[in-house]
Amino acid sequence: MTNAEAIVSELARLGVERVFGVPGGEVTLLLDACRRVGIPFYSVGHEASAAFMAATTGQLAGIPGACLATVGPGAVNLGIGVAHALLDRAPVVALTAQVPVSLMPHFSHQRLPLDRFFGSLCKWSVTLDGRQTVEAVRQAAAVATSPPPGPVHVALPSDLAGDRPRPGPGAAGWPQGKPAGGSSASLADVAGLLARSHRPLVVAGLGCTPRDVPVLRTFVDRTGIPYVVTPKAKGTLPEDTPSFLGVVGGMAIDPAVMANVDEADFLLGVGFDPVECDKDWYLGRPMACLGRWSTAEGAYRPVEVVGDIAASLAGLAGSAGAVRWPPDLLARCRERIRPSPLPPRDGLSPLESLRALREAAPPETLLACDVGSHKYFAGQFWPCRDPQTFLVSNGLSGMGYGLPAAIAAKLHAPRRPVLALLGDGGFLMSLHALTCMRQHRIPVAVVVFVDGSLSLIRIAQQRRGVEPYGVEFPPPDFAAVARGFGVEGVAVRSLDELKRAVDRFLRDEAPVVISVPVDVREYEAYC
Repeated sequence: MTNAEAIVSELARLGVERVFGVPGGEVTLLLDACRRVGIPFYSVGHEASAAFMAATTGQLAGIPGACLATVGPGAVNLGIGVAHALLDRAPVVALTAQVPVSLMPHFSHQRLPLDRFFGSLCKWSVTLDGRQTVEAVRQAAAVATSPPPGPVHVALPSDLAGDRPRPGPGAAGWPQGKPAGGSSASLADVAGLLARSHRPLVVAGLGCTPRDVPVLRTFVDRTGIPYVVTPKAKGTLPEDTPSFLGVVGGMAIDPAVMANVDEADFLLGVGFDPVECDKDWYLGRPMACLGRWSTAEGAYRPVEVVGDIAASLAGLAGSAGAVRWPPDLLARCRERIRPSPLPPRDGLSPLESLRALREAAPPETLLACDVGSHKYFAGQFWPCRDPQTFLVSNGLSGMGYGLPAAIAAKLHAPRRPVLALLGDGGFLMSLHALTCMRQHRIPVAVVVFVDGSLSLIRIAQQRRGVEPYGVEFPPPDFAAVARGFGVEGVAVRSLDELKRAVDRFLRDEAPVVISVPVDVREYEAYC
């Protein structure tokens, strides 16, 4: 077995089912190893998309997703998707080539310090030396999945790919394990804070896993504590009850949600990670957090119980008692987060378009949302029934995420309907992924909100009192572009047309791009 085969075989043993990437001369033996071992390789057009796909797979599967790139430019192109995996807490093994060991001392063509580059974006970066190859990959996967989950980078010099692994000590710099971390707080400390509060509020975050959800739902039902969620925690708690007070983290109508948070005198974070927040509103508030990893940093020092979230919640429930906010206060809080659509003038209402999408899509639909004004709306107004059904780049907030994430989600969960919600700017960054969608017949419905601008940036310019500049562009006919890729393209002009198109293509399991003109005035009012 060669080093290349050893790497891929170990990934297969760990449960990795597919590898995303872009071929390159220096990774030909790794590609061939995928073929020999039986792990499908998806060529996706750009390495950033490959890393986004690997991160989405890792988030949904709970084991590392895998992406592959060649030396130099290919490796660097992985960067934004790897950075997303770091800040959005997704386990990933990023494989790259490196220039041959024999040439490293004197050969500069495409030679980059990948260990330093990925060392700043990953939990661990290692360049293999041909010894203990299997052990290195096994260690990389363990690091990727240890709390908090994240990416690791493994580089294989191209002249070692065809060699057999050699015995002896492995590459220097192997991690020695992560200290437990966290504060020394106990559940009794948290229970005491909770008992002394009058209006506690649960803040559910990305650290909540699906297995925590039943216990968390039982906890809020039994105690009557109202709650907010972060975007990546959408679906952990129901959004159609009087206890739901909004999505925190800087989504649409954020001042209204923050007004609801201000009504609380104690915050109980459950899997809460400040990496999701675009402002430091969580500072200076009485707060305790139950999580799998410590999130304390700088001035942020909550009371923390680090460990199994479900066990912590079960232990806290016995001493929490029933807590009730005044019903009239909860009603006022709920009213704050129910904005009305504006009369459309130039395009459809984004808010009503989202509601139309939600009506047309089955409840179990996975929505992969790109970054832009539409993300602010979907993050706040797209209700989710189940956890991990709203996929978004939030810690990094990287554009170009939505379409690759939707493709990876459909490959991981082929029986579930999958929607991708993109802005026109983000779609322009990821059009190449339509080739992968067509080649492998991946039935994703891609909905593009078209306003001919980077509207979120334009709004920020206007609020700073400067003239909008560099943010507007002539949008292409996205339906025609899709057809040029061999994918069905539909341009809609009404909410009814939008609902019919989504219903048809999700029911028929056919890939499609649906172009929707939207009026930016709602973005200006609510973002």
